[in-house]
Amino acid sequence: MAKNPAQYRLNSIVPDPELAYDTVKINYPLDLRLVADCVGVLPAELQELNPSLLRMTTPRGRFELHLPAGTSEKYQAAITAIPPDMRLWWRYHTVTPGETLMSVARTYHTTVKAIAGANQLENDADVDAGAKLIIPIAPGKHTSGDAQTYARRLTIYHVRNNDTVETVSENLGISPTTIRRWNRLKGDSLAGRKVLYVHLPVSPTAAATDRTQVSKPKRNNYLASERSGAPVRHTVKPGETLYSSATNYRTSAAAIKQTNAHVATLRPGMVLVVPAQ
Repeated sequence: MAKNPAQYRLNSIVPDPELAYDTVKINYPLDLRLVADCVGVLPAELQELNPSLLRMTTPRGRFELHLPAGTSEKYQAAITAIPPDMRLWWRYHTVTPGETLMSVARTYHTTVKAIAGANQLENDADVDAGAKLIIPIAPGKHTSGDAQTYARRLTIYHVRNNDTVETVSENLGISPTTIRRWNRLKGDSLAGRKVLYVHLPVSPTAAATDRTQVSKPKRNNYLASERSGAPVRHTVKPGETLYSSATNYRTSAAAIKQTNAHVATLRPGMVLVVPAQ
């Protein structure tokens, strides 16, 4: 009996294996980019291992941080050099050929004096390629060179108790300045506000698709993709990662990354294009 082509494609896909990890119990907030610097992996890999995190930082208080298998000791050794109250802000930097303390300071918008002091170096010291430097950055001074793309459709965010512009910014992955501009706000308080109007972040590929294609009815599972032979547009829900999305659609994280301009970070509300297999 001949196999249904869709069934054949479905059976030929090999889902990603479950991820192995170490667990470290922490009682301080920190940025996953610093963790990535400590253990030598990409932040996206840490997000895959910690799907409960909706942003790039761990919560204040106790948290079980998942690390790539075999890296817990490396993490513990590296993190001790960063003051606990600066683990949301400071970074490690691996020096590349041709870099100097001055060029590294410019990259991180800090000073040569601050970097030299944190690493017990002279201000005019040469740094060798491959050396790892502690980068002290003032709280709130992080900048990102990544251009963010937003959905054209307006989304209504219902303000909850204790919400502020800063907490909403962290949860949605939208800068506080942008949220204030969209809602004509001046400060951080949301007292008296019931809703905010925002455009959620989307992956670059999904944004391009939205501009060039007529909207079609949503298909929410991989079977619809198999029947139609067309890609599925999936809206990311809180807690979802590349790994969990790939498992749900019987595909791989690598395939989703490739189709969505190698997106590494998922945020609630993002629209992903899941390729037909």
